[in-house]
Amino acid sequence: MILTIDGPAGSGKSTVAEALSKKLNFLHFNSGSLYRAITAHIIENNIPLEQIGKLKVKLNVEFKNDVQHVFVNGIDYTAKLRDNEVSVLTPTVSTYPNIRKIIDDCQRKFIAKHNVVVDGRDIGSFVFPNAEIKFYLDCSLDERARRRYNEEKLKNSAITLDEIKKQISARDEIDKNKKIAPLVIPTGAKIIDSTTKTIDEVVNDMLNYVNKK
Repeated sequence: MILTIDGPAGSGKSTVAEALSKKLNFLHFNSGSLYRAITAHIIENNIPLEQIGKLKVKLNVEFKNDVQHVFVNGIDYTAKLRDNEVSVLTPTVSTYPNIRKIIDDCQRKFIAKHNVVVDGRDIGSFVFPNAEIKFYLDCSLDERARRRYNEEKLKNSAITLDEIKKQISARDEIDKNKKIAPLVIPTGAKIIDSTTKTIDEVVNDMLNYVNKK
C-alpha cells in the first residue's frame, strides 16, 4: 500500500511522514533524500554542472533499524543529506531529466515490495498518481523559514532567518515552475495546513482520514 505526502519545502513532510509511518507500521520512504544523496555525490566528486545531464550512477536504498540509508555508487551519503551546501544545490540537480529517471526507477523498484508512507514534492501527483491515499501538506513561507532556521542554526551559527527564507522562496519558484513534474496539489489529495498545528495534530488529522477511507 502506498500513502503519499506532497507539499512545499519545509512544510514538515518528512517529520510527519516518519511519525505517521510508525503509527501505521509502514516504512517511511523519503524521496527527497534521493535527490540530496545524488547532489552530495556531485559535490564530493566535484562534478561540473554541465556534466550532470549525462550523469549515470547506481542509486539504492536500504533500511537499517528502520532508518533509511541512501547509497550512490555503493557509498552511504545519509550523513550528508542535510548539509547546507547540499540543500542549496539540490533544487538545480532535481531539474535534470536523467536524475529524475534514476530516482523514479529506484523509488518504484523499492516501493513495489513494501507498505510505505512516501513524502516529496511530486509523489502523489506524478510518481505515484494511483496511490491509495494522498495528502498535500501546506504551510506558510514564514513558518517554514522559522522551522528550518531553528534546525540550521545548530549547525551553522552564522546563518540568518532572512537567508533561510530566501532559500526556501527560491526553492518554491523552482519547484512550481519545473517543466517536468512541478509542485501541484495531487488529484484527490486531502489538504492539511500545518502552519499553526503541531506534529501530533497533523498526524492525528491524517490518521482520522486514513481510518475513514
